[in-house]
Amino acid sequence: MTNENQIQEATPVETPSTEMMRITADGDPEIMLSILEKKADLAPRWAAAIHKILIANTLPDDWTEQGGKMCLSSAGAERVGRSFPINVYGIQPKREDFLDATGKGYRYIFSGYGQMGDRTIYAEGTYSTRDEFLGKKAGEFRPIEDINENDIRSAANHIFMGNVIKGLLGLRNIPKTQFDEIMKTCGKDPTAAKTVNRGSGTQGGTTADDTKRQQDLSKVLIDMANALVMIQVDEKGKHYLEQTSEISDAMEVAKASCKALTSFYSNRDKKMADGIDSIKALKGQRLEIALKNAIALWETHQKGQ
Repeated sequence: MTNENQIQEATPVETPSTEMMRITADGDPEIMLSILEKKADLAPRWAAAIHKILIANTLPDDWTEQGGKMCLSSAGAERVGRSFPINVYGIQPKREDFLDATGKGYRYIFSGYGQMGDRTIYAEGTYSTRDEFLGKKAGEFRPIEDINENDIRSAANHIFMGNVIKGLLGLRNIPKTQFDEIMKTCGKDPTAAKTVNRGSGTQGGTTADDTKRQQDLSKVLIDMANALVMIQVDEKGKHYLEQTSEISDAMEVAKASCKALTSFYSNRDKKMADGIDSIKALKGQRLEIALKNAIALWETHQKGQ
């Protein structure tokens, strides 16, 4: 697998897999059925091979249990990924600055594509100065001047790489019972993986509650956009809904609404603080407040119709 220092933007090249994709796309049902039957025959062997590589290349500390699901760390995923022909391309790093109750902060977001065989996925990786491992010291958030920006950037890149590998290999949120069975099948003791139950409500890692709230917020903002409504914010930080006559891209409007929704007036700096347009980057209390305000605005609008 391409490592971090060797990653370069690349265009997928013609391979036997892509050649076969063109054949099936031409609509020959016999060829398509033959390929599907072959994949079905090989599926158990494929899964068994991945499981062996998974267990052989990960350490107990690479796994955490959350809500009955086993989550693999980015470091563990990168070790697993070295055994597979994964191509990563189109990588775009982006820094986003923000202001919250703690003060100034920033996050890095890496986005791009991963390809293995005939499958291509889009992935993102985010890390900010509010993540606990690099952002905190002695239980307190560190001033951003004391944080090495390259460390934040590198962490976001590693998370992106891990998400690419986990997405391509189907290693996300493995049920605990299935994980135990994989360990036993590979001749390992399931209890050897000392799992750690992650707490909720942190500003660092994304919790199960955060994921649910992100999904709920996304639905509310897209519902607004489809109804030709978007969130705006005035110079005093008051949020309101604005009707528009036409929307060409509901997702872009939802992102703009998210940015307005998370913008606020800073009494300390006596000016507006810009919000963020990435729902995935919202976590913890800030996400909870954003969702609560979005629902209140939307319900008020619907009652007034």
